[in-house]
Amino acid sequence: MKLYLVRHAHAGVRKSSDRHDKYRQLSDRGRDAADTIASSLADIDVGAILSSPSTRCVQTVEPLAAKLGLEVIEDSRLWEDSGIDEAIEALLEHRKTGAVLCSHGNIIPEILHWLIEDGLEAKGRGCAKGSVWTVTYKGGRFTKARYRSLDDLPH
Repeated sequence: MKLYLVRHAHAGVRKSSDRHDKYRQLSDRGRDAADTIASSLADIDVGAILSSPSTRCVQTVEPLAAKLGLEVIEDSRLWEDSGIDEAIEALLEHRKTGAVLCSHGNIIPEILHWLIEDGLEAKGRGCAKGSVWTVTYKGGRFTKARYRSLDDLPH
């Protein structure tokens, strides 16, 4: 089974006065990236699409959800201020049915670190905006992961 860890696409500039910017939306570049993600993942087989409640994360996976006929489920465990244990819990809940999980640049690397510590073999590295990590769950464990930046995704 495959799980897809998606970093939200480009959003407008974060204001220094904003501690939390939950409602910051994707930029035009970010909306284009969301369409590219949707096109490149249009044939995947997953049971759910989960997203951090931040607007930029939800908007990143909405086009994909529309293509797959799924709803975006906002999951606070994927929020940028959540603990890694919460994010791992969300991942583990969907390991047998597959899922897309859209989160932030501080959460996805932590998930990957945890998976690598548990024996996962990772190909590539990075967590650029609009990037996708494809993680394989097989034989009762996470076995491998592959990184693709937005530029590496088929357009």
